[in-house]
Amino acid sequence: MKIIILVFTLSLTFVLSAQENGIMFTEDFESASKEEMLLKWNDSYNTEGMMFSSDVPSGSKGKQSLMMTYKPGSDSGGYLYKMFPEGFDTLYARFYVKFITNYSQIHHFSGMGGYNPPSEWSVGRAGIRPKGNEKFNSGIEPNGDNGTWDFYTYWMSMHGYADPEYFWGNSFNPDPPAKVPFREWICVEIMIILNNPVEQSNGEQAFWIDGKEIIHLGRGFPSGYWKWDRFIPSAGEGRFEGFQWRSNDSLKINYFKLSYYMTKGKPGEIDKVLFDDVVVSTNYIGPLKEDL
Repeated sequence: MKIIILVFTLSLTFVLSAQENGIMFTEDFESASKEEMLLKWNDSYNTEGMMFSSDVPSGSKGKQSLMMTYKPGSDSGGYLYKMFPEGFDTLYARFYVKFITNYSQIHHFSGMGGYNPPSEWSVGRAGIRPKGNEKFNSGIEPNGDNGTWDFYTYWMSMHGYADPEYFWGNSFNPDPPAKVPFREWICVEIMIILNNPVEQSNGEQAFWIDGKEIIHLGRGFPSGYWKWDRFIPSAGEGRFEGFQWRSNDSLKINYFKLSYYMTKGKPGEIDKVLFDDVVVSTNYIGPLKEDL
């Protein structure tokens, strides 16, 4: 009994200490089975195409990572979805990724956002501009055939493509472009800050690659201009107007999605990706050496 109480006390102390440092969720994929691992997540897709790997990032304290696969004609990749019912106005998510193959262009990748009310399941609504009181989302993506990072974002004040009523995710490409390396571990971190008060466009988003800030967008920065649904950084041009993510303060950042969504592969060309060392926090996290 004393041993059980001691273990519980140590575990509770660790959880409280992590939360004091802003850490809301961690996943190192060290579970003994996929079934055990999935208990930490609210929703998933194509778990049959997931398996553990002994390939881990340098500096990782673990011995295994998670592989997701895409088999053209059989599935569209995979995802793991985590809900935070309490919701946050500021949230960071850090994860490590290693693209093992690149037969097919990735359609959508990992990100976070909010639903009002919070949802235990990932809800897809592509091509629709959010109203401001029900949802928003943004994901970092390996964009295009050349493989460069960008944001792909839906929010209430997003820009349309050609026709004002034709809405797909708005793209934010860094300048200079940030190349996506293949077959090596990459530390990715994303951040969203919601607009407050909700009438203003003072929300922000940013991402870092291997600890280096690649793009940071907010009210008045960076310089650039819109070309339909793409914001193009450009010195001496106008300035980004900022994000009005929401019009109702009941809408919070309340989910993170580790995703590998593929649609245009050729039969027999199986794509594979590794993920590891996921941390979601209300504070900046940084690469492994900076973990708390």
